[in-house]
Amino acid sequence: MDIHDTAFALFVSLVGRHDLGNASDETRAAIGREAYRLAEAFVAAKDTYIRELPASHLDAGF
Repeated sequence: MDIHDTAFALFVSLVGRHDLGNASDETRAAIGREAYRLAEAFVAAKDTYIRELPASHLDAGF
């Protein structure tokens, strides 16, 4: 799953929790920016977690 899929899933989740029928385009854009901000944080945290996992000799290719 790439950052765009993650951001879209977050956007759909955020929109699904709020009634945005009368929301302005600026409000929807702000929610989209927030979804991308959260997706970037998620990807960075996931990358950090994976980098900090101990690698066995088999995983390292030795």
